[in-house]
Amino acid sequence: MSKKVFFLGAGFSKAIKNKYPLMGDLTAQVMARLEKESIREHAGELIPEIKNNIESLLTYLSTDFPWKNDTTKHANLALYSDIVKILSDIFLELAEDRLESSIGDDVIFKMITKIIDSESNYNFITLNYDILLENIFKYTYKKYKGVSISEEDLYTYPVAWIGARQPSNEGSWGTEKKPIKIPGILKLHGSANWFWAGVTPSDVIYYRNWNRNEKELMLEGLKPYIIPPVLDKNAFYNHIAIRSLWQQAEQLLKHADEIYIIGFSFPQTDLSVKYLFQSALRNSHPEIYVVNIESIGELKRNYHSVFKNKNIDYNYTGKPDVLEKFIRDIILE
Repeated sequence: MSKKVFFLGAGFSKAIKNKYPLMGDLTAQVMARLEKESIREHAGELIPEIKNNIESLLTYLSTDFPWKNDTTKHANLALYSDIVKILSDIFLELAEDRLESSIGDDVIFKMITKIIDSESNYNFITLNYDILLENIFKYTYKKYKGVSISEEDLYTYPVAWIGARQPSNEGSWGTEKKPIKIPGILKLHGSANWFWAGVTPSDVIYYRNWNRNEKELMLEGLKPYIIPPVLDKNAFYNHIAIRSLWQQAEQLLKHADEIYIIGFSFPQTDLSVKYLFQSALRNSHPEIYVVNIESIGELKRNYHSVFKNKNIDYNYTGKPDVLEKFIRDIILE
């Protein structure tokens, strides 16, 4: 059975729905919302340069630099927590929009139905916080197969439904395993709909799906579980769930026959993803397709630093409609 892996960056969600932000857009949205927060006075005291880049800003706030006194450190961490909550809110609000994609002729629906019916084994690895992919799968299974699936069916790590926090709850919602093939989703940086207590690396991670049995009280004492866009993410990889997901990702990439890297440009600062691919593919040579609207010149430089002499297809780069063309040519062929 052919094994195929989708590896998704922010450009994937942007291609599906233009409202979804890339890093520059995300920085602007966060700073605009901070203006409304009570802690904005502290934000105004920060170095101007770091406020123009969300990675630099969160790295500065979360790092215990030796010149920071106790007051500054606590103010920095409070602002950091505020921004992480804002990030989660931005993507959850986007999830409330109608699901229709900006790609013509319902091509995403056709792609998912092809994956559902295929004899090949498909899996999805994503760096995105948004729940667009989950919603696409749930919508397609309901429309195409008449089957309701939940996030628990899609996630490859046992993330618990938030309703499990209510002792009087009789049974879970949507946790029954379905007698159909469902692709797995590995969310390597957490998700906007994941929440945890934030105390230990083994704290339970819960997900929300906003069904009728959920209550806001179930979120009491929890905060969003996302790995924020900081330059050094090592400190955030200690949770057993994230470690398991990255280990699963390495195995999926290692045994893949085809890898589709969509909307991710391999920035030089993202060493964890670079080394993930290099470790997984050190002894294998899958077909690698790059799907990205960026120009081929810069992409090739970044990709060569990761893959060296691997065989990479760049035919789906440099134009606004490359994702739709890729789906039609490769997935729906």
